[in-house]
Amino acid sequence: MTDTEEILGVSNRHVFEVANGSIAFGGNQALEAVSFAMTKGQLLGLIGPNGSGKTTLLNATSGIYPLNTGVINFEGRSIEKSSPHEIARAGIARTFQIARIFPRMTALENMLAPGFTVRDPDTEDRTTLIHRAKEHLEFLDIDGFAHEQAADLSGGQRMLLQFARALMLKPRLMLLDEPFGGIHPLLVERILQRISDLRSRGIDFIVVSHDLPTIMGLATRIIVLANGRLIADGTPSEVREDPGVIEAYLGV
Repeated sequence: MTDTEEILGVSNRHVFEVANGSIAFGGNQALEAVSFAMTKGQLLGLIGPNGSGKTTLLNATSGIYPLNTGVINFEGRSIEKSSPHEIARAGIARTFQIARIFPRMTALENMLAPGFTVRDPDTEDRTTLIHRAKEHLEFLDIDGFAHEQAADLSGGQRMLLQFARALMLKPRLMLLDEPFGGIHPLLVERILQRISDLRSRGIDFIVVSHDLPTIMGLATRIIVLANGRLIADGTPSEVREDPGVIEAYLGV
């Protein structure tokens, strides 16, 4: 058995795994020897105080930042040295805390950009992609804005648009960075329902959130980072009572 397997267990049991993942920016250790594995069907909540390394971990997983040391595997394949577009093609989609959209394009045009990235040229032409894009916009209840410029959408609508756009990548794992931040509670409920619907279709999620009541009610498992280190890993009830987590958040 390899060192990685000793840390994580048998690799083929896991849809996603990190072993000894570390990233430093100058003298700042953003991630330090983070290791965990995720099985199919879990919804992993990733929480921690500001600056704990949560977004850095998503950035490493989506190919934005390379690890200094360690490995990241998705469905048994090493991805820590892959580019963002290679990771997207492999089946991992990402949303951002501040919605990254093309403001001068319509919502529908925003959808087509990732669609062309992963389309099968033998079976998916532009008409097929447009049909699929409209289905995803309808799924997120923003199909009425399909021909509106993205710049004219509200903050919540932009979050829904980037969620819908991520679905164009045909993901099997979705990384959501603060999907509930700064949006109307009704839109939060809509996102929660759509996550539930997508999980029933076999899509797994890693969700970063500062909204502790929402993520505790959503996740099947919680991982807590503090100062770049993993300090807790368990069910929401276990993590909620963990003394190390209480200290990290409250300093007591």
